[in-house]
Amino acid sequence: MRFLLLILCLVAAATAAEPTWHLSLQLYSLHEHTTQNELTNNTPGLGLMRVTENNWIAGAGIFRNSLARTAGYAYLGKEWPVGKVLVGSIASVTHHYNFNDGGLVPLGGVLVTVPLADRWALDLIGIPRISGYTYNTLHFAVRWQFK
Repeated sequence: MRFLLLILCLVAAATAAEPTWHLSLQLYSLHEHTTQNELTNNTPGLGLMRVTENNWIAGAGIFRNSLARTAGYAYLGKEWPVGKVLVGSIASVTHHYNFNDGGLVPLGGVLVTVPLADRWALDLIGIPRISGYTYNTLHFAVRWQFK
């Protein structure tokens, strides 16, 4: 219940005059090799993202994490235009990992959004390694702007 309340708060936190809404389809994650855990790169998921006029973003969703467990996530972030792409960062929480007995795990990452077509974009999210807590990960997702 607390996790769902946190998700709702994070999504509501990004406000603007004319936000856009996006459906995000998580496709795949490349993980560093580890002998501690068997990590899977097959991490499908579905999320909802809100983007404000000034590129503040908030989102939440569910996915199959790298330990093959169903997990939720929520995040806030900001992006800036660099040519045709957007580059920024996110602060996030997820759960169902070994750290914190499966409880909430805070994460941070770098986000690069590459436009693909009128309402489609590719999101690349880089999550750095924090020893005993996270692994270097490059996550791939496509997003579709529906509003």
